[in-house]
Amino acid sequence: MHEHEALLLARSREGDLDAFAEFVRLFERRIRAVLSRLLDDERDVDEAAQDTFVQAWRNLHRFRGEAAPFTWLYRIAVNEALQRTRRKRLELAPLDPADIEQRAEGGAGRTPAADVVAADREALAFLTARIRALPDEARVPLVLRDVEGWSYEEVAATLDLSVSAVKSRIHRARLQLGRDYAAWRGDLLEH
Repeated sequence: MHEHEALLLARSREGDLDAFAEFVRLFERRIRAVLSRLLDDERDVDEAAQDTFVQAWRNLHRFRGEAAPFTWLYRIAVNEALQRTRRKRLELAPLDPADIEQRAEGGAGRTPAADVVAADREALAFLTARIRALPDEARVPLVLRDVEGWSYEEVAATLDLSVSAVKSRIHRARLQLGRDYAAWRGDLLEH
């Protein structure tokens, strides 16, 4: 697949708009997904996705093929999101509550108890708020790894960091979230 993507970029560099349009179609949904995890406002997601592809078009000459095309494109998208969050200090988009209900069901086909769903929703809302509060340098790698499911290597390449730096940032973010969650749960149990 990487060969096809690289071929599309090579043709795009030569001015082939159809090749670039196909490249955009290949990655638009994935780019929007990562942006929606990093940006709260749907308009910002739309604008950032569009700006990502505009920047990609303008910088085709900079793609050297050292990274996979999607890694190069995701780096542009993450930079777009970071610029927007620095300007507006936007929050992370919450996960869909329907996802919580599906997870609570555990695939057993039974409807979870209302108190289980409510507790899961409260926990998710708490954790989402805590992730929102993390500084960008911790939040972005954590979202890319734990929410988007990227490998450490992909996160490192996208953020132009070493793998050890990515692991360290994610580890510290997880520890902080764990401490916050434990304290929150402790407060709930006391009341």
